[in-house]
Amino acid sequence: MRLEDARLLLVDDDPRAIRAMSQILADFSNKQFATSGHQAIRMAFDQPPDLVLLDADMPGMSGFEVLKHLRDHDVTATVPVIFATSLGVSEVEIAALDGGAADFVHKPLVSEQVLARVRAQLRARADRQALSAPPRQTPRVLVVDDEVAAIASLRYALAGLGDLHFARSGEDALAQARQLVPDLIMLDLHMPEMDGFAVCRALKEDLTLKYVPVVFVTRYNEADNETRALEMGAADFIAKPYSAAVLKARVRNLLELKRRTDAELRAAVATGRRLADSRLAEILESASDAIITLDASWRILLMNAAAGRLFGVVPNQQIGLPLGSVGAQGLDATTVPLRKTTRLSFARRDGGRIAAEASAFDVGSGHERLFTLVLRDVGDRERLEAETRARLQAEAVLQAKNSMIAYVAHELGNPLNGLLGLLEVAARDPAHPLPAVQVERLELMRRCGDQLRSLLRDVLDMRRLESGKLTVACRPTDPCEVASEAIAAVAALAKDRGVLLLSSGGTAAKQAHADPGRLRQCLVNLISNAVKYSPRGGEVRVHITAENEDLCLTVEDNGSGMTPAQLRDLFEPFNRLGRDDSTPGVGLGLSITRMLVEAMSGRLAVSSEPGVGSRFTIVLPLEGGPRP
Repeated sequence: MRLEDARLLLVDDDPRAIRAMSQILADFSNKQFATSGHQAIRMAFDQPPDLVLLDADMPGMSGFEVLKHLRDHDVTATVPVIFATSLGVSEVEIAALDGGAADFVHKPLVSEQVLARVRAQLRARADRQALSAPPRQTPRVLVVDDEVAAIASLRYALAGLGDLHFARSGEDALAQARQLVPDLIMLDLHMPEMDGFAVCRALKEDLTLKYVPVVFVTRYNEADNETRALEMGAADFIAKPYSAAVLKARVRNLLELKRRTDAELRAAVATGRRLADSRLAEILESASDAIITLDASWRILLMNAAAGRLFGVVPNQQIGLPLGSVGAQGLDATTVPLRKTTRLSFARRDGGRIAAEASAFDVGSGHERLFTLVLRDVGDRERLEAETRARLQAEAVLQAKNSMIAYVAHELGNPLNGLLGLLEVAARDPAHPLPAVQVERLELMRRCGDQLRSLLRDVLDMRRLESGKLTVACRPTDPCEVASEAIAAVAALAKDRGVLLLSSGGTAAKQAHADPGRLRQCLVNLISNAVKYSPRGGEVRVHITAENEDLCLTVEDNGSGMTPAQLRDLFEPFNRLGRDDSTPGVGLGLSITRMLVEAMSGRLAVSSEPGVGSRFTIVLPLEGGPRP
């Protein structure tokens, strides 16, 4: 905050004095005025000011009574008060300073003097900072003057106020001040080689001595000198010759103010440290990295929650124990270099191993040396990286497999189609008829070729499904018509195996939202499987029903059925479920069927019982109904 933003309370029963003070302090925008002591106290308690400029002699309640009330109240006890009075006797000044006034000016007011003293008091108030030195029982006062007689006079005047130390030059004063760190410095203005202004400037530039009060004591009491001294940061400016009693009162007041200020700042520092410690504790506890502080023997002094989780221990129970007690074998000063990160692996107490990035930092030396160890568990990250590498490798393998399948299917498909065409021509060429036994053999060859072509189609469909390239074109579809086509496609197989195909549902069934070609493929797979695993003389029934918003196409047989274990592996590609019989197929049909049904926003349900039979149901959305 700027000094000009400070809140000032100007107290005087004379309106002319109020106007004069207001004009002198025109640079300060936040001023309040009181014309009586009672009004001043009310205003100060309601809104504590940063400084009070107070008349000593007022009717009703004097300035001394106002000062006492201010000093007795907690909110105003430390507010600096500058007395302003026309009473010229030194007893008044001594009484004001003994009562707790910060400074004293005489009327008529001198603008430069009043402004400089107000600024000095506000600056001192704003500059109060934490001091690390413990409170002293006896204050130290450093007296600086090049004249022996002046030093003797000050020694007499300040007797009993504390330990007095003396310097006769500016250089000596600075050297002693840096060694003693006094509570107050009494400084002559004019000295050879280095005058008081230069000494004061050097003191204020020293961080250790910056806030030590400096009082100028000089016979060169011109207003310019006083203003310059106060602007440089001096706490007071006393002219020679001085009253010993007044000088003693002023010094006593400054030392008491310094003592109170130091006490307040020490309390503030303690509070700040407690808050900082609390915040630091919160930060440590919430940190995701494990943090452990160790003494010079690597015994645990502090362990945060993340470290407890990493080692599987309760942090508070490990204080004072060696680091090895938490199971950190291989984790010591030789394996963790200072101020750089290294990766290491060590064993936990429960036998598990931890992969971590570790770094260590140290402060202090000897027996007071402390180490802070920071560990970041990289096991999860490494597992994730391994999983990512495995996934990328699997995707590469899948891509290579798909490319190989596409190539093989293409290279096998073309000659296979040509071979099947030649078989068809040879079996039906009227110009070159074949004996019946040869025709029968050609028919067997054709069926084997059809089976191989079906296998190639299934393999290609599986590849497209896995790569997401298989598409379906759903539209309004008559399920009865598709079912009839699928039954017709499997009729020859059913006849050969002596299985009866039955259907129900009629033409009144509602339309499904499906791809007719893919739905036919699914039904052919299900019906052909049912026929293959039905006994001779068995039945395979296809029926169609509409339930709520769904259309169901069910294929049911009375074949061998499946065990619960076989049902779990039913849709695994190339899994024949342990059936080592002559039933044709490679175990892809059901996997492809389920994928195709799901691609059409449907689902495939199955139930089976060994020795009783199986029931497969394709559930599809009705045309015009809601879709998943």
